[in-house]
Amino acid sequence: MSTLETSEKPLPFVRLASLTETVASQPEVAAVVGPLFDRVADALRDAGAMPGLPIAEYDMDKHGVRITVGFVYDGPAVDGVVIVELPAVESAFSTTHLGTMSTIDDSWSALNTAIAEGGATAVGACREVYLRSESEDQADWITELQQPIARS
Repeated sequence: MSTLETSEKPLPFVRLASLTETVASQPEVAAVVGPLFDRVADALRDAGAMPGLPIAEYDMDKHGVRITVGFVYDGPAVDGVVIVELPAVESAFSTTHLGTMSTIDDSWSALNTAIAEGGATAVGACREVYLRSESEDQADWITELQQPIARS
């Protein structure tokens, strides 16, 4: 794997039309994310709205992983989805994962290593912003990984 470039930057406030589900452990995440995105997209289309940029937020604690998936959305309430607001974040480390989700753990590991080497600590929920995610085989997907951080 090539070395990923990381950067430190603020994250903007984001309003999503979304759904949330909690799984007990990380290996269960992949089976949940796609179907949740499909349900949100269907609800938006049924309401006459077009899904915006897809974003997932992952919040891990002792109870498991809370997964919130949705699309950037600035319209009125839509039946079947929940409007959530992801707060702006003062500082986060970010990198870009290229390709399939089957190798995204390697990119997250590299990002977490960069955070530690940069003298920071990961705090709060992380985000994946799916900049390009149309193809079924995921070979050309571009996903920005974002991890809020704190410095001591």
